[in-house]
Amino acid sequence: MATDIDKFVHDQLSVWPEVAAKYRALKSARTRTLPYGGILVTLQSNPGRLPVFDHGCPLCEENYLEHQHTLPFEGRKGRKYNILVNRAPIFPNHLVITRDTHVPQTIWHRFPDMLDMAAQLDNYLVFYNSPNSGTSVPGHAHFQACPKGYMPLERVAERLLRDIAAGKEPHPQELEFIDSVRDAQLYHYKRFNRGIFFLRAATAKSMAKQFYRLLDCLNLVVEETEPRFNAFAYCSEGEYRAIVTLRSASRPSCYFAQGNEHVAITPGAADMAGFLVVPQPEDFDRITPDILGRIYADVTLSEAEEKRLLWRLVRTQPRIEVGVKRAPEISFEIISDGAGPQVVSYREGKIDYNGVLYDELVFEAVTISTLFAEPSFILYGENGPARFAGTLKFIVEDHQVRAVNILGAEDYLLSVVSLYPVAEQSYQAIRLRRALMEQVKLRQHAQDSVQGPALDNAPEVVTWVNHRPENKEKAEDTPVHRLFDVCAGEHCQVYPGLTEKADAAARTAIDETWGMLE
Repeated sequence: MATDIDKFVHDQLSVWPEVAAKYRALKSARTRTLPYGGILVTLQSNPGRLPVFDHGCPLCEENYLEHQHTLPFEGRKGRKYNILVNRAPIFPNHLVITRDTHVPQTIWHRFPDMLDMAAQLDNYLVFYNSPNSGTSVPGHAHFQACPKGYMPLERVAERLLRDIAAGKEPHPQELEFIDSVRDAQLYHYKRFNRGIFFLRAATAKSMAKQFYRLLDCLNLVVEETEPRFNAFAYCSEGEYRAIVTLRSASRPSCYFAQGNEHVAITPGAADMAGFLVVPQPEDFDRITPDILGRIYADVTLSEAEEKRLLWRLVRTQPRIEVGVKRAPEISFEIISDGAGPQVVSYREGKIDYNGVLYDELVFEAVTISTLFAEPSFILYGENGPARFAGTLKFIVEDHQVRAVNILGAEDYLLSVVSLYPVAEQSYQAIRLRRALMEQVKLRQHAQDSVQGPALDNAPEVVTWVNHRPENKEKAEDTPVHRLFDVCAGEHCQVYPGLTEKADAAARTAIDETWGMLE
């Protein structure tokens, strides 16, 4: 497709003299470099970058200018895009890739499209500004693209990821491995600015999972639709590669200052990648490494925010089993498979599912989240549908079918803590976590107590309710569940699954006490 792009740009500029003049001006634009954070930042004097919108949304087809042409791009699930020549360029062959309908700027569900663009636009870097991170048109979903090699951070990422692909270990003070999801790896770049991550993957699916997992661990500013960040994607050596720069603000304090302190810079993706666009000529010569440092410090993560993010990315939670529902027949739905409601029932001592009998039936869910998991299945009952995160397992219990929810302990606690008043939630999170872990130990101890060949005629699972470790918070006459750790009723702790009550307050209570027992 690169040949088509080159021809498209050439044809477009040949009939659009106003924009062609801006691209010619780029060839003589003033540039200089400044050392900062271990790389050389490029400054570009670019007065033509100041956006001028004639009327309405400049990315909507009805507002295209007389000489403006498009090249179509087909995204996933029927999403369509128009490729345009950027009217206010920073780079040669600077493109805007915009949705063909007026929908808000968001990366949710569109990152795979971004990866497909990177795969088809050979020798191009595709980049994205989140709504409050440098985009000038947040009301209309779009990406941008430019030829590879212009952005300093991109060149650093390619050098390091190329070394890793060749089997060379990066220096731990420069790049740190964080995590992997299937064939995708996530690395933390420790130089330049805080909150910079590199990703590499063999498949777009794994890359998207790793990317969204990173975003899930970010704090969302109230009333904003997605975290603040800039993203870059490209293909190299047969794999997908990406850069994410995380943000705390859209504009630095110097943008709002008066007099000599004022610098008219609103950092977007290129600026965050070390290619700083300076729209006011008077600012170009007076920017120093110190001013540059203050600009970046104002818009990137604080040390505390980065530390919290890194902790979220690597922390874990134990899996627990919750006995959710027991009945002769249970209606359920696995959200991801699109098959709709299904039914299991008890028959002949086993589980009947679509006419086939099973001793146990398991619908595995995705990897346990280090923040909070999304719903993966629905159970239908008299009170309507209830959504749950994690794995759904069906077993036989007392001549009925039992639905067991296997999920992370913190995901479980998010649900039960949300039932308490906000002022009590942090305290209850610790108390309930301690009680939960004791109950898990009780069940494990009961199972471990069954030993020896003399038990050949004993039931499959034997519970020793009179031989248990000391548990001050649990009454001695409360029996240990045989087939799961806790139930979903008042006998243990009411567990309704994922509800609207699991709001920001409950999430904060769990996040801030994650794993704490005291």
